[in-house]
Formats: sequence, structure tokens, C-alpha cells
Amino acid sequence: MNLSKIYLITYNLIQFAGWSYILLLLVQHAHQANWSSAAFEGVWEKVGTLVTYFQFAACNEVLHSVFGLVRTPASTTFVQVFSRVACVTLALFVPTIHNTWVLTLMLFSWSITEVIRYLFYALSLIDSVPYVLGWLRYTLFIVLYPSGVTGETGTIIYSLPYVEEKQLFYMTMPNSINFSFNTKYVLIGSLIFYVVGLPWLYTYMLGQRKRFIQTGGGKQQSSSSTQKKTQ
Repeated sequence: MNLSKIYLITYNLIQFAGWSYILLLLVQHAHQANWSSAAFEGVWEKVGTLVTYFQFAACNEVLHSVFGLVRTPASTTFVQVFSRVACVTLALFVPTIHNTWVLTLMLFSWSITEVIRYLFYALSLIDSVPYVLGWLRYTLFIVLYPSGVTGETGTIIYSLPYVEEKQLFYMTMPNSINFSFNTKYVLIGSLIFYVVGLPWLYTYMLGQRKRFIQTGGGKQQSSSSTQKKTQ
């Protein structure tokens, strides 16, 4: 086993452990609220710091592509990672979204997805993926992708009034570089990528699921050598 494989196994297991703990905290928080809307209150305070650490750590996956540790194009990985980092950044700077159902939905969708995904990748590196894990990987996305996108786009939409009111990250003219930037319009424009990207990614995963079932879960179609940062 070479050093790159050892590194990737370690990285994926650390991410698996981190997201497992985040999921545990989310479940505990929701259980204490009797799985009611009260669970929306304080959810970011409960897991926000950990989500920030582990989601920003996923930026390493862009470097994995750049340096050839995985075969996924760096551009694809960058777009997928950036969308999540952008949502975390909004949560860090927009307090009005902290107690919303969309943020809670996003965090639950992310954590369930990542627990399965990172364990799948780690075990793929040693060719030891159990069938049930592969089945979960290629089945739960049917629900988790739409719920995750709903949470992310909802988080963006709910943040718009605050972003506009506080002119968050705005750059107005005149200035020394003769450049203006309107965060609100950028966020609105980003929603187009979700409209275009979800059908493509969903179709791709449906094809992967079909192959998985047809081969009885034999050789996994998405090993960590072809890792894709999928939601």
C-alpha cells in the first residue's frame, strides 16, 4: 500500500468520523425537541463549528484532483465543493438563517450523505465495500439529493434579505480597482446552477445505481480513485 492510498484512507476515515459525530449531535438535538419544529432552534449553534471545520476541510479534495490522487477533474470538484463552502459561509455571516427549517434540512442531508460517502470511499481503497453500504450509497441519494438541494437553495433564498440589508460582501464604486460586486445578485444567479446541475447529477447517479444492481454490487463504479464530491 503506497503513501497516497494511506493518506486517502486516513482522510476519508477522519471525514467519516467527523460527519458521524455531527449526525449524532443533530439526532440528539432533534430528539430533545421531540422531532418538532423546535429542533430548528439552536441547530447551528449545536453543530456549526464542526460543520465549518469538516466542510472547509473538503477543499482538500480539489487538491486531490489537481495532484492526481483521484481522477475526478479538478474543475468539477471545485464547483461541487464551492457550493457547500458558500452555504457554510452564509451560515457564518447571516444569523437570520440559523433557526430555519432549510438550514436544518441541509445539515441533516449533508451529514447522512457524507457518513455513507466517506466510509464507502475509504473501504473502496481496500476493496472491502459491503453490499449494504454500496446499496445505501446508490439508493439514499434518491431522497438526499433533492432534500440537500432544497436545503442549500432555501438557505441562499432565506439569506437574501439580510445580505441586501447589510450589503454583505458588497463592493461599490467608485473604488481604487474600479470594480463593483453585488452579493445578492450573485447568490440569485447561483440558483441557476442548481437547476441545471441537479438533473445531470441525479441522472448520473441513477445510472450508477443501475450498474450496481445489475452487477450485484460487484466492482464498485465509484471507487475513491474516481471520487466525485456528490451531495
